[in-house]
Amino acid sequence: MTRPHGTLEPPPGQDEARKQLLRRMILLQETERHQVAKELHEEVGQILTSLLVGYKVLDESDSLEEVKELLPALKSQTAEALETLRLLSVGLWPPLLEDLGLPTTLRSYVREFAVRYRLDVFFSTQGHENRLDAMTEVAAFRIAQEALINAARYAQATQIAVTLDYRPDRLILVVDDNGIGMDPERVDGSGPTRLPVGLIGMHERADFVGGTLLISSQPGHGVTVTLEIPHIPQESSESP
Repeated sequence: MTRPHGTLEPPPGQDEARKQLLRRMILLQETERHQVAKELHEEVGQILTSLLVGYKVLDESDSLEEVKELLPALKSQTAEALETLRLLSVGLWPPLLEDLGLPTTLRSYVREFAVRYRLDVFFSTQGHENRLDAMTEVAAFRIAQEALINAARYAQATQIAVTLDYRPDRLILVVDDNGIGMDPERVDGSGPTRLPVGLIGMHERADFVGGTLLISSQPGHGVTVTLEIPHIPQESSESP
């Protein structure tokens, strides 16, 4: 079949590269949706269920004194549900990131995260802080976020250290916890157990911005997540 005049065939392998990129983007989207759905079910869902039980008791109460006793707890649970939704919203798209950059946004998130999970979380930066392109800052934030959530929920960590190291040629993000650790085969996917969805998303994000992600762990010795991304300042990425 003759191709219309003026059309060009894509270079060999270009279609396959586009398909691979599309698959990775879809995987990232599905990973995030899975995480949000899980948090809504485990946190907001439980609070709202508790509220419904409280309102049922309130509705069946015959005593004004009993109503007064129940109201403070219901108000507290409602406030907790609103705060959880706010934090989920911030997690989906942190409002500070676009205006103030990665260090300020991550510092603010770490502060709220420590209060929410009642953990000791330490944040520090090294080197000269430069704005990176938007996609890179989002990727670094998401990876730090996932590493923190994993440490708090699954690793039984009591202390977490988050470090942003700005070097002339790259950005290094390290999230280190003192939790129960993981089997090395589960961390790298070399064993029979499938790599956890959250870890898959972290690796995909790192690859998407040209970075490398290393997750090291031993049972009983915590988990260390190290992300390295080539350092391309925002001004340089916008230059022609």
